[in-house]
Amino acid sequence: MLGLAHFKTAAAVLAITLGLSDAALANDFTVSPTSIRVAQGQQVATLTVTSGGPGATFGQVRVMRWFRDGGQGKLTSTRDVVASPPALRMAPNQELTIRLVRTLKSEVRAEECYRVLVDQLPGKSQQGQVIKFTVRHSVPVCFGPPS
Repeated sequence: MLGLAHFKTAAAVLAITLGLSDAALANDFTVSPTSIRVAQGQQVATLTVTSGGPGATFGQVRVMRWFRDGGQGKLTSTRDVVASPPALRMAPNQELTIRLVRTLKSEVRAEECYRVLVDQLPGKSQQGQVIKFTVRHSVPVCFGPPS
């Protein structure tokens, strides 16, 4: 029966959705601001990460160089800007400040842009789940004058 097959499919999708929603919504994880422009002559910026929900939140922070190549955005590894701390272990409802430091000693002559990748890693709330989620926030950070 076509009707019974559709019902079974809909029931399976609903069961999967309900099972995933508990894991996906277990902890809030926000990053602000959503973009940063660092004035000429400055070398440091900050991001705020906030965790919510009932359990500990784990994450990692990486900085990538961001540039255009043939009209496409490209990311490459860099140590020209570093994030501290690079790893996160946050209690429920904790707020943490991440420092972003431009390590190059040379003056910024043209706009330098980077992406700060803040990943919320799967934690205890996702144990036993078939599908585990990593949530990524990508925050643009540009040093110096706009080009």
